[in-house]
Amino acid sequence: MKKLPPQLALFLAFASNASAQIPLSLPLTPAQVTCEEKQAGRLIHRFAAGYNGSALFLWRTAAEGGAYSGLLTSNHLYFDPSTVVDIRMRDEHQLAFDLLLRSEGDFLNPSRPVLPRATLVRRDAATNLDTPPSFNGLLRFSVDLAPEVPNPGFPTNPLRISTRRDGGEAKADGGGRGLVVDDLLTPCHGLITDFDRRVFLILARTVRPTACLADPVGSPGCLSDRFKTVIYRGVEPLTYRVDVFLYSAHCNDDGTCTYGEARIPILFRLVTDAAGRWVGGHMAALPFCDTGGQLDCIEPLNPGISVYVLPPLRPGVETQGEATFLRAARLNIDFIGSEYNVLEADVNWADLLRDTAWNGGLVP
Repeated sequence: MKKLPPQLALFLAFASNASAQIPLSLPLTPAQVTCEEKQAGRLIHRFAAGYNGSALFLWRTAAEGGAYSGLLTSNHLYFDPSTVVDIRMRDEHQLAFDLLLRSEGDFLNPSRPVLPRATLVRRDAATNLDTPPSFNGLLRFSVDLAPEVPNPGFPTNPLRISTRRDGGEAKADGGGRGLVVDDLLTPCHGLITDFDRRVFLILARTVRPTACLADPVGSPGCLSDRFKTVIYRGVEPLTYRVDVFLYSAHCNDDGTCTYGEARIPILFRLVTDAAGRWVGGHMAALPFCDTGGQLDCIEPLNPGISVYVLPPLRPGVETQGEATFLRAARLNIDFIGSEYNVLEADVNWADLLRDTAWNGGLVP
């Protein structure tokens, strides 16, 4: 009897599960995942938030490609300064958005070359409008459509939106050759399910990187650290990649500026019940890179960050304290060989998502 290819055998085994006539999540090949890792990395490189301490999340929503959703948060995780003992706190504001990429755009000027087009739109129902969360001011970010983007913090062909209520920065539309240069219009695969889309959204609302709550001690400049993250499918069904990029720009007195970013990839595995509710899971940081230019590994040798998985909160209204942090799953990624490293952890999704509409009010 002819042996089935591994991907097809895995799919048939998953699809035959009596608890699910339609698979929640489909298997992918390593080549498909690597393709999306590279493509998502090229796209997120073009983003930069004008808010110190922020965390931006981006994920693909259309199987045919070209459509993304995202979330920019103030990512305010800190130790309560009013207490003698270390009491962790979290509050944040959010800017939700959609990004649509098209191969051609029509413009008012008929003599203008037809270029690939991008449309960036704020989703007001999921955004804290006109509420400066701190001295940093309103949440805002840009996407650079230029052919080359050496420093996304200083874009040359940007789309920009913010949390301004007057609508002045609620949407942006433009064309740019960068979408073709970086091959951002062709999807790496079309195997995205409705369940996957829900996973992407929940991960964006619950996963929070921070340097301020890292062990052994958060750096004094941690409040200015900025993160951007891409979320996409892994090889096996119910596995997901969350690639966190720590990025920064520095300008010298002579006006010259440098930019750097480094990838910290994390693999999530979900466990569901017969109804598709999340009952548990696991997360693990991928190994540190051996050499430069590698994929599927932690690029910085000393990230000095923690990554928490916390219950979702109502941004701009709720605050989470130490009791919530004790329920959280947490990684601590210090440096290679550090005694403080915690590179994998179980995730009690049933508890983290209890009393939410996303998981049917499931309580352990």
